Amino acid sequence: MVDKQGGKSGQKREVLVRLASAAVLVPIAVACVWLGGWLLAGFAALCAGLMAFEWARMAKSRVALLMIIGAVLTNFLHPVDPRWALIGLVGTGVVAMALEQRDGLKSTALLGTLYAGGLPLALQVLRAIPDNLTGLYIAMGVMLLSWASDTSAFFVGRRFGGPLLAPKDSPNKTWSGAIGAVVGSVITALVFAYFVKGPLLTWAVLGVCVSVAAQFGDLFESQIKRRHGVKDTSGFLPGHGGVMDRLDGFGSACVAMVAVLKAMPMLASMLVGHV
Repeated sequence: MVDKQGGKSGQKREVLVRLASAAVLVPIAVACVWLGGWLLAGFAALCAGLMAFEWARMAKSRVALLMIIGAVLTNFLHPVDPRWALIGLVGTGVVAMALEQRDGLKSTALLGTLYAGGLPLALQVLRAIPDNLTGLYIAMGVMLLSWASDTSAFFVGRRFGGPLLAPKDSPNKTWSGAIGAVVGSVITALVFAYFVKGPLLTWAVLGVCVSVAAQFGDLFESQIKRRHGVKDTSGFLPGHGGVMDRLDGFGSACVAMVAVLKAMPMLASMLVGHV
């Protein structure tokens, strides 16, 4: 979420660049989630590898290659065996951390590997939920709600401004943007629930939860960047910064959704009616 920028011309230019990037990225992401399988695994692996690279570069890690390999292979392993994917992710992170600590360095390699590999992996876990189209619609729903949350925060925050949400970690995020994000996510959830014939109240609650999880994920990444003294993790995505900058909120929402469904497995079948 970015809520305030100096200069109207600069703001318009930034919005146009963001929209142009989104026009390219959104159809690709939707197609990969819609088709699932190895196509989604490849897309997730690409995102994971780029995120691991961004983290390693930001943290000046000496085990960047190991982090990238772990994040990529973890997401490729998911269609084969999700358990091995998780074991590979944790194992690679532990080894990467141990190698850095052996050299007497303070390491964030474990956290970086889990973050880079785990966020895309959570999307695959949602998409793989069985029972007809349930996994597809839940994964698509989380993706749409996250985008609605982020977009609403961007425009509402710019329009209304006001008190900052987290001045120390992110000086551009405002409470008006945070509230707008929740409202936008809930409205999108209600529309989506109508099309998938799901319970409106349940989806409205999920809209709130997804938005809150996405915003916490965004703030977490902002805090990490502030500690390392960087504004964007990279310039891979014009108008958005790096892959981490784009997927922090969405990936965090996917992780939160996976946790909720693991705690309440019956919820998945309740979310989608007979479409």
